[in-house]
Amino acid sequence: MATIFGIGTSGLLAYQQALTTVGHNVANANTEGYSRQRVNMATRTPEITPAGWMGNGVDAVSVQRFYDDFVATQIRSTQSAASKLEVTHDYASRLDDLLADPDAGLDPAIQDFFNALQELSDYPGSAAARQVVLAEAEALADRFVFFDRMYDQLRQDILSEMGEAVAEINALAANIADVNDAIVKAESDVSRSRANDLLDQREVLLNKLSKLTNVQTVEQDDGAINVMIGTGQPLVVGTEYATLSVTANASNPTSHDISLSVGSSSSVVITSQLSGGKLSGLLDFRSEYLDDGQSQLGKLAVGIVEVMNDQHVQGVDLLGQMGGNFFSPLTVQGEDNLNNTGTGAVSVSFSADDMADLTSSDYTLVYNGGTSYTLTRLSDNTTTAINTATTIPVIDGFQLAITAGAVAGDSFLIRPTRDAAGEVNLLITDTNLLAAAGALRGNEVTDANGNPVNTGTAAISSIATSSATGLSSATTMTLTYSANADGSGNPGFTFTSTPALGTSYILYDPATESAGKDFPDGTVSGQFDAFGGLSFHINGTPVAGDQFVVEFNSSGSADNRNALAMGQLQTQLLMNGGTTTFQGVYGELVSDIGSKTRLAEINLGTQEGLLSAHTGRLQEISGVNLDEEAANLARFQQAYQAAAQVIQVANTVFDSLLNAVRA
Repeated sequence: MATIFGIGTSGLLAYQQALTTVGHNVANANTEGYSRQRVNMATRTPEITPAGWMGNGVDAVSVQRFYDDFVATQIRSTQSAASKLEVTHDYASRLDDLLADPDAGLDPAIQDFFNALQELSDYPGSAAARQVVLAEAEALADRFVFFDRMYDQLRQDILSEMGEAVAEINALAANIADVNDAIVKAESDVSRSRANDLLDQREVLLNKLSKLTNVQTVEQDDGAINVMIGTGQPLVVGTEYATLSVTANASNPTSHDISLSVGSSSSVVITSQLSGGKLSGLLDFRSEYLDDGQSQLGKLAVGIVEVMNDQHVQGVDLLGQMGGNFFSPLTVQGEDNLNNTGTGAVSVSFSADDMADLTSSDYTLVYNGGTSYTLTRLSDNTTTAINTATTIPVIDGFQLAITAGAVAGDSFLIRPTRDAAGEVNLLITDTNLLAAAGALRGNEVTDANGNPVNTGTAAISSIATSSATGLSSATTMTLTYSANADGSGNPGFTFTSTPALGTSYILYDPATESAGKDFPDGTVSGQFDAFGGLSFHINGTPVAGDQFVVEFNSSGSADNRNALAMGQLQTQLLMNGGTTTFQGVYGELVSDIGSKTRLAEINLGTQEGLLSAHTGRLQEISGVNLDEEAANLARFQQAYQAAAQVIQVANTVFDSLLNAVRA
């Protein structure tokens, strides 16, 4: 039955709850993730009386949490994207600043090295010029090694941060599962009221998780929430949670994957499924910046080492010896898959002749059984069949050497250029061993007194080689002019040589070619390949019996031909299919990282702007406005006092009735 006391009491209780909630809002105005609350009131069911329906007071029926799930989901999604770009941009900026540094970068070291070679070509006998070449070569090698170690250090930093991120994700997953359990228990009573503060606590955990990886959520009927990461991999299901771990990649032991496991079940690799968040940013930086960048750096190192060695061995040093390798030749060992059961092995070597075909891609080599292997270029999945029963061809600028012992299904990871920069090492330490002179020289034949014996006007010049094949101190060739050099009435030069060649004459007709002719003239393929790829020029009019000799250049202290040839390598298009110089390759690396870094910076700014907008929108809905709460406090206080006054009036009326009865 409705009474004035009951109505007053209901008002006191309802507004006391309202005041408590206002106080709760004010106290948590600066609490992370707090959503403001409001007490919703409803009129009690009225009662019928002889006078009609009479009111029965008020009830505080619920405490409403101001929250928008759609906006919160947008915030988590944007936060994941922003966190990924933030870590990518941070690491990329560090890399870009170093590679593009005009003093510490690799480009000035390359330039200084070739400048020293140009100086040597001006003063081939100068000990000082030779010492500068060796000093700049050593500096260049050290710079390659430094950058390679920098890439390795960044890779270790990435691995360390991956471990930290995984540990934090696991802790958050466990906490979310615990809060799910608390929410289910709190909301299981008959009132079915929402556990608002626990919901806020869970939201804070989800926001922290979204900074580490992308998050999708589905709420269950009992109030618990299921959390998925990646492309739908379950991280939290109700009160159960999975754990992530950093595991070695079976096919690439130097790399690491992210694996997910539930309880005692076996783990599943989910690296490729992850997107968004710090963890994805670390993985993307490793693959798009570190792996590719280090391989491009290694490609440049291989190019310079192999081409410089190839040219240097064609020259003669101050001791009258053929030049040796300038840098240590580079070789690469294939990495066994951890699941291999055989004992086979594979290695890679390089040739200067094939540098234009060299790529920065990694490869996998799979043994099919018998003599059959399949090589796959991972950058575009191009496959090449290899039969070890025949000569293995040069593929993409490198030569494979396969050791038997593999079992069908065994595979090897081949990274031809990944670690090459760290292996650059200068071999020459003695300035006398710099082969600045050309290996061969050409002259007229002379008598015992050193006087020319030729009676014609012909001359030989432009003696050059293209390889070290057949070159030694015994290398010699004598050319003798004859009006019937080929035995068919055609004039030219017959020749004898050490080493012997497959042909014994070249055609030269003074009547039509006295202005000059270059040899080889293309009439015989590979005519002088076994003679160091010899080339020369003859002009003038020879007389029958005139002779020229091409011989080893045993005293070439003033000869600069090989120094010139080495210096000219700087501007030759030897890389990237014959389209790019050495410095062009490095420029492409710097440009690629610079453009990626700039793009990451722009995208990060965009995502941060979206995040700020979404956060502001949610704050308008969920944030505590202290001015509004102050007004509510005054309003609810007045209502509470009025309800108290109703009780006081009811008490006065009741006392008056009692006094009337007593009278």
